[in-house]
Amino acid sequence: MRPASLASAAGRALNGRGEVTIVAAMAPQQPDDLLTALLRVARARAIPVRLLVADITGEFRFLDEEAGRDLSAGRLAITLLAGSVPRRLAPLVDSVPASLGEIDRLLADGALACDIFAVRMQRTRRGLEVGNAVGYTMTMLARPSVTVMVEAAADGSSVPGLYPVTAELPAGAIVCGAGRRPAGARAATRPAANPVRERIAWHLARLIPPDATLQVGIGGVAESLIIALAGRQHIGFHSGILPTALRARLAAGDFTGDAKTVDRGLAVCTSLGPDAGAQPWPAALRLRPLAETHAPEALARHERLWAVNSAFSVDLRGQVNAEWAGGLKVACGGGQLDFARAAHRSPHGASVIALPARTARGQGRIVARLDPGGAVTTPASDIDYVVTEYGTARLGGRTLGERVRALAAVAHPDDRASLLAGQRPAELDTPPTVVTRHCRLGS
Repeated sequence: MRPASLASAAGRALNGRGEVTIVAAMAPQQPDDLLTALLRVARARAIPVRLLVADITGEFRFLDEEAGRDLSAGRLAITLLAGSVPRRLAPLVDSVPASLGEIDRLLADGALACDIFAVRMQRTRRGLEVGNAVGYTMTMLARPSVTVMVEAAADGSSVPGLYPVTAELPAGAIVCGAGRRPAGARAATRPAANPVRERIAWHLARLIPPDATLQVGIGGVAESLIIALAGRQHIGFHSGILPTALRARLAAGDFTGDAKTVDRGLAVCTSLGPDAGAQPWPAALRLRPLAETHAPEALARHERLWAVNSAFSVDLRGQVNAEWAGGLKVACGGGQLDFARAAHRSPHGASVIALPARTARGQGRIVARLDPGGAVTTPASDIDYVVTEYGTARLGGRTLGERVRALAAVAHPDDRASLLAGQRPAELDTPPTVVTRHCRLGS
């Protein structure tokens, strides 16, 4: 059967609706062209739209100029489930204050409303495949009374076979051809050399045990960490998103995962990075739904789970902000809390926050206290280490005073005096706890 065009598919899905709530699949399976078509048809029919997205790229490529005006005027409401938002749009975009694992549960329970679920899939000889991100797609395909819309692409923008969906789509599903734009993904580029990131990765590589199961995010620090860990045979991966640098290291025989207590020998995630494209990955890679990668009961099965995440800022108690910058909510916490809490509780595991001591503009990331208007992404009780280019602060089991001294010691040298100046005397009388090696490393 010939797929419908984007415009006709959007019109069919919106027929008879006075208002509509649309949930988009996680990027890079976010169907940007289909979303643009749905917003255009809804505008022409004066249908108010609430759109829920998990835009890992943070580019909002589905939003054309007219839709941008609708957002400003309140005719379109956008809610961020995960990922980030362009800074210029941050004041106009709402978000759900929940971790990614919790988002999946809220979608499964129907606590987050949905009339239309829109997803980009890859057309292969085996049928339609989810592509480079599973996320909550399987949750939404199983949800009753939701119209499923599939933007079916054949442009080679996804790795085929990572998570095949060859079962029949729900009754009433609408399949349309993909637009001319490729999926919302960035071209793969090797990160430029960055001494700060490389120094952070150096500290991390000496902290992480040789038999760890590792969760990492995406970004420069994660890419540098993969390079710094090159040659480690036994480390395994269980993560939300895997950095693209991992592909070459797995192909080279690193990170066999033979020490994992769950999924031994496999690297598991729910999504590839936004620059993964269609280049093949080793056969040991598995993409799984959020219910298998982020749910507390699934993560609790892992021993030696180490979670390495980033943040915008960390205060002197160890509270983590990974969502607010310059007074604007520009990102969601994603799976950080899911993995940090699980790793903190994992036997011989730990949760780590890795970040440069200062922003590119010279503002300190280790702060006396988080901005009052912001929110805590991960509480201090779930953080074991904070790593900057200046060293590693061990927080697990430390008092408030010991944490203050340890965190000030890994801040930028020019920031340390001001950080300590406002602290109570009782918080300054304990020597700092700073380590650059972990006792479980061995040789």
